[in-house]
Amino acid sequence: MPGTKQVNVGSLKVGQYVMIDGIPCEIVDISVSKPGKHGGAKARVVGIGIFDKVKKEFVAPTSSKVEVPIIDRRKGQVLAVVGDTVQIMDLQTYETLELPIPEGIEGLEPGGEVEYIEAVGQYKITRVIK
Repeated sequence: MPGTKQVNVGSLKVGQYVMIDGIPCEIVDISVSKPGKHGGAKARVVGIGIFDKVKKEFVAPTSSKVEVPIIDRRKGQVLAVVGDTVQIMDLQTYETLELPIPEGIEGLEPGGEVEYIEAVGQYKITRVIK
């Protein structure tokens, strides 16, 4: 999948990101079951979607590979706030994006700066830079 890389399930840690059912998620819990007489250890990974806040989980052998999204943190300038969307311009590429205003984000004003993330073609404002 473009915008991702593969890592071993056994190397994942809480706080990292992982793709679960094609959705980028932040890992909130990992539990590893010890192997029995035959077979390898299995990991149960629980994550919450970065963009939709939906809880997802999967179980896989610790030796198997899993997709991890490449998270790109960027800065942008607010061009306009229209209803529940905001137009921002990336400060590196000068590309214009129209994003929904996430819950809990306050102080969005034209001319202000925001930090946002991009992962697998999706965008989300993470904070307003004062």
